[in-house]
Amino acid sequence: MQHDNEFSADVIVVGGGPVGLALAGDLGWRGISCILLEQGDGSIVQPKMDGVNVRTMEFCRRWGIVDQVYNCGYPREYPQDMVYLTSFSGYELGREEFATPSGGSEESRPGISPESRFRCPQNLFDPILRKFAQAQSQASLHYLSRLTAFEQSDAAVVATVQTADDRTQTLRARYLVGCDGAASRVRKGLDIAMSGLGTLTYTTNVLFRCPALRDHTHIRLGYRYLFVGPEGTWATVVAIDGRDTWRLSLIGGKERKELGEPEVRAAIERVLGQPMPYTILSIVPWVRRELVADTYRSGRVFIAGDAAHMTSPTGGFGMNMGIADAVDLSWKLEAMLRGWAGEALLDTYETERRPVALRAVREASGNLLRTLSPGANARLLDASFEGALLRYEVGKHFSATMLREWYKLGIDLGYVYADSPAVVPDEAPWVPDTAGLPQGVPPDGRLGDGTRVTPALLREWQRLSMHLSLGTPIETSWQELPAREVMLYCQTTAPGARAPHVWLADDTSTLDWFGKGFVLVADAGADTGAFESVAAALRTPLAVQRSDNAAVRAAYVAPLVLVRPDGHVAWRGRCATARTARRVLEQITAQSGSGPICANTHSLEETSL
Repeated sequence: MQHDNEFSADVIVVGGGPVGLALAGDLGWRGISCILLEQGDGSIVQPKMDGVNVRTMEFCRRWGIVDQVYNCGYPREYPQDMVYLTSFSGYELGREEFATPSGGSEESRPGISPESRFRCPQNLFDPILRKFAQAQSQASLHYLSRLTAFEQSDAAVVATVQTADDRTQTLRARYLVGCDGAASRVRKGLDIAMSGLGTLTYTTNVLFRCPALRDHTHIRLGYRYLFVGPEGTWATVVAIDGRDTWRLSLIGGKERKELGEPEVRAAIERVLGQPMPYTILSIVPWVRRELVADTYRSGRVFIAGDAAHMTSPTGGFGMNMGIADAVDLSWKLEAMLRGWAGEALLDTYETERRPVALRAVREASGNLLRTLSPGANARLLDASFEGALLRYEVGKHFSATMLREWYKLGIDLGYVYADSPAVVPDEAPWVPDTAGLPQGVPPDGRLGDGTRVTPALLREWQRLSMHLSLGTPIETSWQELPAREVMLYCQTTAPGARAPHVWLADDTSTLDWFGKGFVLVADAGADTGAFESVAAALRTPLAVQRSDNAAVRAAYVAPLVLVRPDGHVAWRGRCATARTARRVLEQITAQSGSGPICANTHSLEETSL
């Protein structure tokens, strides 16, 4: 790429939360110059998120930081159970046991990912992402630097910044991405409207320290505690550090109500259930909303993360969805800047990611209703036989109802970009050839599409059955996704789907093949020459991964599977002529009728901020 002193960087990233850090880090990892602007100093008053889902952990694996997450300081031996109770000194109504954050030993080796979701609260996760971004020579992070205005032309975006030393500076870049949260200045500057259910609840989070709690409760340890009283579900508590710091969330209603310290103390003492010393660290009121931006792009400016979608935290979708936004947008910006994609490729960012957000935020709103599903039970705390029976019934149905929130790989991994122009659909329904596919340890068996029946899959079906038979139906003003679409996930190479994970002989994963450029996964004897020659002519980065591994063949089904840099399947086929290869690559990269676009990727040493 050509050096151009007119530009401070190729991309300006506004916002230094986890999504902005992930985007800056990924761009830098790809060799794309970027400047990140964060108006704060990076400190976390209260961690907003506390779980890194399996897809985000796969990205961390790609970036080489997954071990840092696993060793973030949160006690790995701390139980991750979800507990339903009346108080820490009261009755336990039920629990969902998690031997590991991923859900149990049956999901470790034969599962659908080389990684597992992991408990790493934001105050521990952000510094890891920050270190990753700072390690990229093409990424420059600037804290206490506030975007005050921006404007764009056909050729550039010009940003006005108030710097840490209270100077005003102008930066010029080819693109700008707003990762600046729910109150996004970038989104508002673009006048982008949002649609959805709007305000769901006014909630108050209270961070408090109580070292005595672990030793003065008969309730077995868990990570998330859901408190049910005679009036219904009224609060949750999470173990922030697995030691002595806890976050209490008081679920409010749709009317704004500011809680004073006496009310907060009463709530803490109610969840404790008996006198214990504690210290309030912070009180943060917040509004639970369900909103999705009507568009994710205006010219050379994009939005991502909470700037593009606001969701109830029930389900843990927010940050994880935002990081997937960043990964989707990053490779497309690289393709455009390096000249091997057409302008229309950038439009597919919204085409792909907005439907994912619509699906997830609505699922989160349903999860909020499931959290509130016990309703009022006036005699719940009665110390009588009838009270015990009532608690048994409430706990049984609540436990089954909440399974949908805890087991939701269909949301985390099961989204498919089937309608994206950057994906080439199958020309006809794909009928896999399962003859000769390997069988494994019991239980042996395959689904119609060749998917192995594993212990993990059987457990998923069992949980789904329990949820459907014992769970409390919720009434919604919308049509919910079928529970099986949320709770079941089968790996597939259907165009637009996440490419499957398979363990390889050297203890690596097929997912380790993906990240930079396209990858053509090919059977050992498949002819890849057409794709290789066409990719070279189009200047499209392409690597070929041949495998005679029977498990890879079983998972990937087709002799040729083309995987995009973000790890999603772009195309699959049994063979490819030069004409087919050209058609596929031109469609995926939107190159038809467009010439290469030159841009700069240069050192940031010349940029002072």
